[in-house]
Amino acid sequence: MKIHAVVVMALLIGAGPNRALAQGNLPGKLPPIQIVGAGQLYPIAVSGLKDLGGDGGHSVSRVFDTTLTRDLKLSSFFRVIDSQAYIEDPQTSGYDIGQFNFGDWRSINAEFLVKGSVTRQAGKITLEALLFDVGEQRRMMGKRFTGEPSEVSEMARRFADAVLEAVTGKRGPFDTKLAFVSTRGGRFKEIYTSWLDGGMLYRVTDNPTINLFPSFDKTGHHLLYLSYKTLSPELYLVDLTHGVETRIAPPLGMAVGGTLTPDGQVVGAFARAGHTNLYLLDESGNQIRALTDNSAINVSPSICRDGSQLAFTSDRSGTPQIYLMKVAGAGAQRLTYQGDYNTAPAFSPDCKKIAYESRAGGIINIFVINLDGSGGHRLTEEGSNEWPSWSPDGRYLAFSSTREGESRIYLMFAADGHVIAPLTEGEGNASNPSWSWWLGS
Repeated sequence: MKIHAVVVMALLIGAGPNRALAQGNLPGKLPPIQIVGAGQLYPIAVSGLKDLGGDGGHSVSRVFDTTLTRDLKLSSFFRVIDSQAYIEDPQTSGYDIGQFNFGDWRSINAEFLVKGSVTRQAGKITLEALLFDVGEQRRMMGKRFTGEPSEVSEMARRFADAVLEAVTGKRGPFDTKLAFVSTRGGRFKEIYTSWLDGGMLYRVTDNPTINLFPSFDKTGHHLLYLSYKTLSPELYLVDLTHGVETRIAPPLGMAVGGTLTPDGQVVGAFARAGHTNLYLLDESGNQIRALTDNSAINVSPSICRDGSQLAFTSDRSGTPQIYLMKVAGAGAQRLTYQGDYNTAPAFSPDCKKIAYESRAGGIINIFVINLDGSGGHRLTEEGSNEWPSWSPDGRYLAFSSTREGESRIYLMFAADGHVIAPLTEGEGNASNPSWSWWLGS
């Protein structure tokens, strides 16, 4: 199954290479969104898709409109106007310039409008979606998609990203996935993936033990995690596209965590003889070189998107602090000095900031700091907050928190810590989020 996207307007960056959608999604409806906070809200109307043939029951339109509406709300940049206020019928009006009356949308105070069309023929969907500036009565951008009926939600996610780019100047984060740890299947901690909006939940692991610390490579097709399924903790690398798993078990000691570099190599933390060091490994687990070599505990590696820098936690100064070094090899420099227990560093996509967790008085909060050590500030206040992970656009952070009782994963603005919404609801505790890069890139 492939989605093909064609740019209709030059304002929109074209979609990336075609790819098969992952299999194994779990049934069930998307959980409701409870928006906790919001940024500037732009009123937008999402009209139904005009049926040009084969979608007389409007099932394709409903899936597209529902997913797009959900993602625009979750972005916290838009207020989607209730469809009960719409004046026109998309099936009797047109969907492009000159085919409908902008005044009908201006009268309900819409600043932006989404319209489009759909054709369903021989099991294939052709879908065109357009964004309009109502006040200026102009078309801002559009996309045309072709694919399977099962891929309509993904078409909507890609279009949501395009809407954010057209309105804010920066691509949205919805053509991405989250990996996380959850006890939703019982008392054991398993690894799951899903779209950011909760769709297509996929269970990666299924073993009666503990699985932790998922980490995507830049393609989003490979996932590293730590598991106790052989009783001894070891790293595993999963090819999510083909369902192939590789055990990463170099003779370096007990695995305690790791991460993937953008090009799919492994940085693993291994404990031996009372100290823990970081090693660069190939995708089969063969050692390339040691990254640290001392008697301290060096853990929680994070790699910059360009693959050049490594952030990690070390207690070499007496307490766990965040350090930076070149992956190519160089002396590590200490980044954090405030707080006596700082860990779980995460590079921003532009490699200019580090988000991390800091413990004080038994409470853990998320902080952000510039790479030169300046501008450090706390983003969270309620509950215990852990494991920050950046969206690829750099606007958002996913993190786990116990602010409402059980551990859930939340979404917040990285600039000011404004919490937007929980991304997981009920069915066990959720933690250790890891955010993929754009999957259509």
